[in-house]
Amino acid sequence: MVESTEDIFKALMETGLSEQEINQLIKQKLTEYQGFMNEQAVLFLIAKENGVSIYSSEYRDSIQKKIEELIDYNDFAIPIADISETMQNIVITGRITQTFNVNNFTRKDGTQGVVGSFQMCDTSDFIKVVLWSEQVKIMENEYFTKGEIVQVVGGYSKKGNTGALEVHLSKKGKIVLAPKDIDPKKLPKVESYEDYKQNKEYKKPKIIKKTSKKKDIELTIQELYEKEGFIKLITGIVQIDEFKELTLKNGENTFLLKLIISDDTSSIRVNIWGMKAVECLKIINEGNGIKLSNILIKENTYSNEKELNFTKSSRLEAF
Repeated sequence: MVESTEDIFKALMETGLSEQEINQLIKQKLTEYQGFMNEQAVLFLIAKENGVSIYSSEYRDSIQKKIEELIDYNDFAIPIADISETMQNIVITGRITQTFNVNNFTRKDGTQGVVGSFQMCDTSDFIKVVLWSEQVKIMENEYFTKGEIVQVVGGYSKKGNTGALEVHLSKKGKIVLAPKDIDPKKLPKVESYEDYKQNKEYKKPKIIKKTSKKKDIELTIQELYEKEGFIKLITGIVQIDEFKELTLKNGENTFLLKLIISDDTSSIRVNIWGMKAVECLKIINEGNGIKLSNILIKENTYSNEKELNFTKSSRLEAF
């Protein structure tokens, strides 16, 4: 594991490369990326291409944790009514309307498991949220009660046994009880599921009909501007807008890659953070086509323009 530029250079020499050969590779990469990468970033790429581990898993996890600390999940939240089947990395905020019993069960391999669930609503709709294993412990909190504000971060949607749409918390997801910076006035004042039905025109749970699987419908970039939340698939011609190294508040470094993709209808900016920025930069060629999947579209709070943002489940393919 290496971390500093000096360590990377030394590790590359230990692979058998001479100092002259490394400097030549650096020069080639700097020319290839036409000023979009500094020498340290170029060294990272050369190291990865030569099998040198840049960061330990602990260091990488530390960087990821710090990046997550800078994320305002309220920017990623979507109305419950906008949830559709097979969505991932869902963020929703609302009030608890009903809690259900926690149940133990036996898995196919004979081990014991536990599952719990609750129902929540916002001003648009309501939905059942399902928790597994250690996640269920949040329901034991004395403040986890009807009427309390709760935020679900990192959920995925699927239909339940009744055919109604549900949000299940992923392994890396979390439940935030009484989240900060949430205006209670923007959520319905209800303390039970019955109150919800009385205070709002009742909507039945979304029932997912069984249909044959179809190929994901690809949107044009112009159509993206009418959307919110996660986009399954988008393609376009890529232009590298900027690649830079940033220093976090704790002094650690991360990367930001800004792309612009365009088609015959319009163009839009794409933001990619962390080591994914470096990995994506390696496989794209300016002016060629790329395919993006499971990517989040949201409005930039500073520019008021919509942008595409990479998440943990996002993918980029060049073609």
